[in-house]
Amino acid sequence: MSLWEKWEREKLEQQGIRVERKRDVEIRDTRPRPDFSKQARILCGVVLACFLTVYLALLLNAKYGGKWSDWYIVRYIVDREKLRQSQAISN
Repeated sequence: MSLWEKWEREKLEQQGIRVERKRDVEIRDTRPRPDFSKQARILCGVVLACFLTVYLALLLNAKYGGKWSDWYIVRYIVDREKLRQSQAISN
């Protein structure tokens, strides 16, 4: 609402003319109701993701024969650590 509209409304009220006030505020319940179907979908998705993660871990473990040192990421981390140690010794 502009200041001009406010002055006009106040002037009309002073003249005794009833002016309807516009309200831009919408009053609603402060706490929305829980959506149980959405919560159930999220829960099922999380449980499914956990099962898939475990299945993938077991599949990779079977593929590499149960030796953690054969995994690419483990070899990479070990190689980087050895490189850092050799650089620290040389410095």
